[in-house]
Amino acid sequence: MKHAFLAALSLALSACAGPLAKGPSVDLRLRHVVLYQNGLGYFERTGVMSGERLTLRFREREVDDVLKSMVVVEQNLGPNETPSTVSALLPRSGQASGPEEPTELELVFSPAARRPVSIAYAVPTAAWKATYRVILPAKGQKEKRALLQAWALISNIGDEDWSEVDVTLATGAPLSYVSNLRAPAMLDRPELKGVYDGEGGALAPVLSERSPGPDTDRDGVLDHEDACPREPGSASPQPDRHGCPHTVRVASSSEIQILTAVPFDKGSDVIPPRARPLIEELSRTLKSVPHLRAFEVEGHASSDESGAADLAARRAAAVRAALLQLGVTAELVTRSHGTQMPLVAGDTEEARQRNRRVALRALDVGQAQAPSRGREAPAVTPEAMEKVPEGAASVDAVAGAFRYAIANPVTLPKKSSALITLINRPVAGADVLLFRPDPAAPASATHPFRAAQIENRSALGLQPGSVSIFSGGTFVGEGVLTRLLPGESATIPYAIDSSTEVRATSMTTDVPVRFVSLSRGALRVEDRYRRVTVYDVRPGRDVPETLLIRHARATGFEPQGLPGCTDAMPDACLVEKKLAPGAPQKVVVEETRLSQREIPLVQADSERLSLYLKGSSLPAELRARLDRALALRRALDAANDELDPLRRRRAELIDRAAELRESLRTIERTPQAGKLRQTMLDRLAEVARQSEEIGAKITQRIEDVAMARAELDDTLRDLVIEGR
Repeated sequence: MKHAFLAALSLALSACAGPLAKGPSVDLRLRHVVLYQNGLGYFERTGVMSGERLTLRFREREVDDVLKSMVVVEQNLGPNETPSTVSALLPRSGQASGPEEPTELELVFSPAARRPVSIAYAVPTAAWKATYRVILPAKGQKEKRALLQAWALISNIGDEDWSEVDVTLATGAPLSYVSNLRAPAMLDRPELKGVYDGEGGALAPVLSERSPGPDTDRDGVLDHEDACPREPGSASPQPDRHGCPHTVRVASSSEIQILTAVPFDKGSDVIPPRARPLIEELSRTLKSVPHLRAFEVEGHASSDESGAADLAARRAAAVRAALLQLGVTAELVTRSHGTQMPLVAGDTEEARQRNRRVALRALDVGQAQAPSRGREAPAVTPEAMEKVPEGAASVDAVAGAFRYAIANPVTLPKKSSALITLINRPVAGADVLLFRPDPAAPASATHPFRAAQIENRSALGLQPGSVSIFSGGTFVGEGVLTRLLPGESATIPYAIDSSTEVRATSMTTDVPVRFVSLSRGALRVEDRYRRVTVYDVRPGRDVPETLLIRHARATGFEPQGLPGCTDAMPDACLVEKKLAPGAPQKVVVEETRLSQREIPLVQADSERLSLYLKGSSLPAELRARLDRALALRRALDAANDELDPLRRRRAELIDRAAELRESLRTIERTPQAGKLRQTMLDRLAEVARQSEEIGAKITQRIEDVAMARAELDDTLRDLVIEGR
């Protein structure tokens, strides 16, 4: 078998320029384009070299990107042959008058190459964009089955038409930098410092990366779920087909495409037994599209087969006969292409084997049956739109990104764009209400969104993009889809339901739980904080049957019996509630959080300390000592509580005595006030007696407080509760 070798590439500087022709080279055909979503494009070109020089034409702004990414591959080299040395002659940087000016890059092959050559490079181009359509199921439909369409908008901003080009759309964003390779540069070198001091070692065990499991064929379906783990395929609701390739597909309204070629043996026109399942699947497909009434059965042969035209005709006739035998009623016309339309270029045995094939193309497309007279049935329904063919022949996961290989070659004139259907398949989905206050939509503070809820059960990753929502056969709103990976769900708001009102109130309380530890009079206790949020829901008269409430979780709180939580997230949870039109109801969400804090026992509230004691499990002796400490603490509280009113009463008596003395001085020289003077003297004596009596009580209470505090300090000195 012959192999391909990567040519060694050396660079030299020259001064050459010329007008930009149609594309970089008239000698190399644009074969494959990979478009990324960050505006980078990868281009592959092939052609047959007949000399030693090949001229490539680019815009000035593209030259440096071509230089840093270009690879040259010579094909059909024998086992003892070596590839040519390739030198690139290019203009100096800045020689062109502007970034859009044409520049020529000349490749020199030494020795001269006279064989097929492939050249690939990456340059900036227009990014492809994703857009989606979701067709919701009819109201009241038991099976929650929507239809998801993914479309891609691609643009050809180059200077050449794309003609029958294989296009791949990649979801990744490979890093790429603007660099000027042609300008000489003297760079500062880092100082050799800190290399010998032993830094950079591991400070802790370095753990392995945890992955969900192997995916040998890299089709996005893990091996333990993949019915065909060594053959790339796609998701299927049938377990025995999940991860297996679809061999036959309606590629468009006018084409049937065989994704796996019928494996004819070399020089043979007999359909081998191993190809019978493919023929049977092809017949089922033809019978399932009655609007395609006539087909051309195209036969092909490889370059190493003699009598290729006749052999290809016989292969087409064999496939036609097999389809008729299986009940296909459409008109089948055979045609031989011989070796004129190879599927794979090259002379390897693998390429030749793939070129021995049969393809079908529709010749007559009928009209869809019109609906009966009267009110027309909705056109945009999941059942109707499901027949739209997909454009992606396969989806691969490469370097952490998804790559959609477009099924049919793309023809796109320069400076133009095209919209391609990538995905068209049923998904689990329904119309729901979503209460999620959003600053971007002020009305959502009290009214829920109408939203489309879909689940990505496939192996396809969906990229961010706009989503048009259809329901009841018509457009109902537009949403935005963020990245949606396999196995994830998305709820896409598309309108405000002003007929439904939701109002939320919340309250937080705390309850003592238990003692945790006690040492040197410092008490650590545990409290339970309880947060209750009540959502009052007043549904409208025409609402979906499901309401989702995005309940934002408070930091540290854990839900207690959260009703119908469908999607637990670190900061929120979707609470599901079934609705009845016009029937108000409440949704109650309770959350709790345990929290510990430390307080000095002598400063703690004795009643609250009793609640902590009730919730604690302690040995009898330790509990008795703690009971005594709590009794002393209550006595201390009682004494302090009694002291305050006594001190206030004594202060009042002191003020009253001062008033009486002032009054006595006022009437001291009035002879007629003798009787009044005596009355006031009696009152002053009584005030003095009461003040003295209260003073004695205050002194006693102060002594009681001192004794209780001393005994409490002595009790706490050796009282220790270990952390529990």
